Amino acid sequence: MKLYRIQVKYKNRYADGMVEADDDKTALECFVKKVDSGEIIEKEGAGFENPDLFFLTFEEVDRDGTAKVNIGETSVGVQVGNASVGTG
Repeated sequence: MKLYRIQVKYKNRYADGMVEADDDKTALECFVKKVDSGEIIEKEGAGFENPDLFFLTFEEVDRDGTAKVNIGETSVGVQVGNASVGTG
């Protein structure tokens, strides 16, 4: 079994929990069951600028607590901000 950390943020609500499952789909199903049963508690006041946006983060976590990221499957994102090199 794999260990997953799942976080959901929507409508000023936040849920964060760890689940064990054999695959990604089963992990999401387990997360929903844990939220429904009250094992994972939703928190209010997540502090979003736009509460109408839905955020879901999904990570496979090593048993030592570190997250795995497969760069080969990650799409290129938008660069944000300016270069931090000063001129002068």
